[in-house]
Amino acid sequence: MEGQNSLSSDFPTKPSPLNSARIFPDIDHRWLMGLRPGNAADFFMNRDPTGSACAERAQLLVSNPGIYSVLTADAVPALNDTVKLAQSFGISIDESLAPMEQLFALGRAWESDFVWMHATSKNIHRLIGGIVCFPSSWSVDEKLGRTMHEIHEPVPGLNASLAQKIETFLFTLAPNVAWEREIVGYTRDTLLNHHPSIARRPLDETVTIDEVWIRLEHQLLMKLPESGSILFGIRVALHPLTQLVDDSRAVTGLLRTLSTMSADAADYKGVTAARSRIIELIQNSIAVKKAH
Repeated sequence: MEGQNSLSSDFPTKPSPLNSARIFPDIDHRWLMGLRPGNAADFFMNRDPTGSACAERAQLLVSNPGIYSVLTADAVPALNDTVKLAQSFGISIDESLAPMEQLFALGRAWESDFVWMHATSKNIHRLIGGIVCFPSSWSVDEKLGRTMHEIHEPVPGLNASLAQKIETFLFTLAPNVAWEREIVGYTRDTLLNHHPSIARRPLDETVTIDEVWIRLEHQLLMKLPESGSILFGIRVALHPLTQLVDDSRAVTGLLRTLSTMSADAADYKGVTAARSRIIELIQNSIAVKKAH
């Protein structure tokens, strides 16, 4: 298991402009589903002209395939569906390859990660396979076979407020209809791969404004037509806090979120030691801009 990435993991492209009203709403912190209609072709479209994100993915799938990829027999129908979906987007995948090789081909071709959730006989969705090269402090091999409720267990208070709504939503999904959402995280680096095995410098009271990044997870959910499995896509984008302070709406929402976040939520987000410092940095930056 590697201690760090051997390729440069800095996010290779300028991320899309933030929809600040949606991503940083001016409300007290709470867990939200935040779903909206999406577009699978746009979501899975590669955006890195240098190819470094896909190169890093290819390297990880060669060096540690068991850490970043999982495939059960139950997931093969979902894989077949997803290969057809990728082909409809212009991605060439050889269907004569063994299932695991088709999975790796998808993992190398797309910049986005993806997993499949499938409903059991008890009408509960479990993770049955996928590729996650750029996780946010979790490991896909450890989540294999777990229910959505079990996967969300580390998130304080989420299951109590959203577990039933999430399962109900998954069961009511129509095939081939995509839905999207975003999850906001915080980091001190621009690594795409935040696997738990990789040592990273934490956010703490010594952080400077240039070291704070918003780690935004764009997520897609879509029921596949033949298998009935849920395709769950994850695309990571990184936004420097220094640019965010120029967006008054985003800053208002971010300050309110940080200020009202519970201690447990701050712990989960990794900002406990840095929360007051980040708020101070934002406020100081705003004051300097107003002075000029």
